Amino acid sequence: MQKPWYKQFWPWFLIALPVTVMCVCATIIYLSASQGGFSMVVDDYYKRGKTINAVIEHVEKAKQLGISFNVTAHDGKFTIQYASGQPKELTALTIKFVHATQAANDFQRQVTVGADGVYRTDIPADISGKYTITVTPHSADWKVSEQFYFPLEKATLLEPNLYGV
Repeated sequence: MQKPWYKQFWPWFLIALPVTVMCVCATIIYLSASQGGFSMVVDDYYKRGKTINAVIEHVEKAKQLGISFNVTAHDGKFTIQYASGQPKELTALTIKFVHATQAANDFQRQVTVGADGVYRTDIPADISGKYTITVTPHSADWKVSEQFYFPLEKATLLEPNLYGV
């Protein structure tokens, strides 16, 4: 005599496979809906592409001008000084600090030059981790950007790079 179907192994195994898949899908849908809000799709991709090209042009201009900086960052103090490509008139610089993984740690400083040609500003004393430093002049004609691990105890060269555009 055969057992009824509900007492056999194979029907329950075959039923369990799609039920497991449905549970996993429901979990993924729930997590994407509750944790979502990530803007993966750009509404105006053409405009975004033109912006990227403009940024690349700014980095290329910095390379053409031969602009580079020496930077230090420790004990809550940040200093930056032209290593090469210094213009005749030193204007204010905008310096953006973008943390690699934590947007809450991003900040920006508007820095003016001191009498000795060094730009100085205060930064969080406990700053640590991987940051992208982006330097632009007030006129936004050029852009210098590079990634560093903080703190920077000794002078480190900051040169124009295209990654992270």
